[in-house]
Amino acid sequence: MRILLHRTGFIWIIVVLVALRILGMVLVPLTDTTEARYAEIARLMVTTNDWITPWFKPDVPFWGKPPLAFWMEALSFKAFGINEFAVRLPSLLATLATSWVIWRFALLTGTTRTARNAVLIYITTALAYVASGAVMTDPFLTLGVTWSLAAFYLAPTAPRWYWRYGFFLGLAIGLLAKGPLALVLTFAPIVIWSFIHRSGTAQCHIKALPWLKGSLLTLLIGLPWYIAAELKTPGFLNYFIIGEHFMRFIQPGWGGGRSVRQCAQASQRHYLAAMADGVLSLGFDCHRIASWQNGCSAGP
Repeated sequence: MRILLHRTGFIWIIVVLVALRILGMVLVPLTDTTEARYAEIARLMVTTNDWITPWFKPDVPFWGKPPLAFWMEALSFKAFGINEFAVRLPSLLATLATSWVIWRFALLTGTTRTARNAVLIYITTALAYVASGAVMTDPFLTLGVTWSLAAFYLAPTAPRWYWRYGFFLGLAIGLLAKGPLALVLTFAPIVIWSFIHRSGTAQCHIKALPWLKGSLLTLLIGLPWYIAAELKTPGFLNYFIIGEHFMRFIQPGWGGGRSVRQCAQASQRHYLAAMADGVLSLGFDCHRIASWQNGCSAGP
């Protein structure tokens, strides 16, 4: 283990893992309905040059997800051609970006060995490793939520712009990757953590963030697409905000139109996996954070 955690060994492990993932991205065809569906949406975005509405097929808008992942995949298609590697590359880049956030967070709150352990644990987790080379929206959601939570915790003692404003940039990424779910996954652990540390530590972290400017930044990045999507295809907001996040769970038989019947069942397992992973992580994080020292000076 000491050899593996040595700097050179750590770098070689990362290189081998990324190389193997790239090899799979090149050689393995699109493997399930999710990859094929999302890849086709990105391809249609390129061929139609419509960057506002993702299309399930030429006459059916896909209202089940915001377009961040499709934007990245379409740009990758433009850069590298229509192929499996190109459409999977954005997920790998998002996973590597998340790994960097984890590395910096662990380095600032612990030691170099802690940072190496954290990155290795993350990228060798089955779900993260598979998603890193798959056509999915989850790597972008993970990046946004991870960046926001890390920025919230580090803001008082690491006041660089990418931490102070990273909280709000992460929210924008999450809103454009999965929608309001990103807000739930971000603010739920913050509320619980703030309750645990309500004696003063929580206020220190909350006050360290530029809430007015940051919130405006989140709205500036995330809101225009929602407005444009509603104007271009009226009914989108009601379908996506109310239907996808509430009606599909509380109204038996709710279909919402052709795109829901075709895509909701296939995407349900990803929501369940994300929520289950979030609950487990939340419990672990609360236990871990509660054991850390209180106070701003001793926090991050």
